[in-house]
Amino acid sequence: MIKACQKNSSINNKIDKVIYYLKMNDYDAAINNIKEAMVEDLSSGKIHNLLGIYYEKHGDFNRARKHYRVACDLEPDFIAPIKNLERLGTFRYICSDKYIDYGEEIS
Repeated sequence: MIKACQKNSSINNKIDKVIYYLKMNDYDAAINNIKEAMVEDLSSGKIHNLLGIYYEKHGDFNRARKHYRVACDLEPDFIAPIKNLERLGTFRYICSDKYIDYGEEIS
């Protein structure tokens, strides 16, 4: 039980770091932390959402869509990848941090 809590805490810390690095446009640090998080939990929709954001910010929209869809499949109740996928598919697409949903929990 304790190991499971520590694992969740570790993944959540990595996710927070990835969000920070993506917002700061530090893509090398972001992708390194995404890879580390995926080693710990490949089935996390949050991690796939962040990987989609990474690819979107690099202009690789097909890979971004793929990871947003994977995030939706893994965690159907997670709203962020749904919003990002809808935004990416609109005719008036705007890649701006203002519209990207990182899936942060506001406390």
